[in-house]
Amino acid sequence: MFENFEKIDDAFFWFFALTGSGLFIIQFILNFLGALEGGDGDSSGDFKWLSKHAITGFLMMFGWIGLTCKKEFDLSGVEASLVALIGGFITMGITGFIFKMAGRLQSPGTMLNLDEAIGKEAIVYQQIPKQGTGKITLSLQGFNHEIDAISLGEEIPSFTHVRVIKKADNKTLVVVPTK
Repeated sequence: MFENFEKIDDAFFWFFALTGSGLFIIQFILNFLGALEGGDGDSSGDFKWLSKHAITGFLMMFGWIGLTCKKEFDLSGVEASLVALIGGFITMGITGFIFKMAGRLQSPGTMLNLDEAIGKEAIVYQQIPKQGTGKITLSLQGFNHEIDAISLGEEIPSFTHVRVIKKADNKTLVVVPTK
C-alpha cells in the first residue's frame, strides 16, 4: 500500500513549497497595497480554518518541511510526508492563534457609535447639497470626527452650525441648521 508513497520525490514537495511561497508573496504584496483589506473579508477577527492565510501557510510549510526531511534527514517519502503534514497543521494553528490575538487588539474607542451623535451640535465641514451628501465635524467620545451628513432637503453651506436629528444609515447623519 505504501509502495507508491515511498516513491514521492523532491518535485512533489517543491510543488507545494513554491506554490505556497508564491501565494504568500502575492498575499503580502496585495495586503501591503491595501487590495486585501480586512483579511479574508471578515473583519470580526475570527480565524477560519480554511482561510486563504491558513491554506497558504499549510502549503508553504508542507513543501519546505517535506523537502528538508528528504534532503537533510534522508527520510522516506512517507515519513517526510507525515512530518510535513504535522508541520503544516501546526502552522495553521499558529496562524489561527495570531489572528485570534490580533482580533483582540480592536478597541471600543475605534468603533464610532453614531447613536450618541443625535441631539449634538456640529459644524458643516463640506457643503451639504439639497439632494446630496456633505460632511460635518462632530466631537464624539472625546475625539473630533468627520462624518457624512444629509439635510432635510435644503442646502447647508460650509461652516454652518447644525444639530444632528437622526441617523440616515450606519455612516450618515441627518442634520438641520441651528437658528
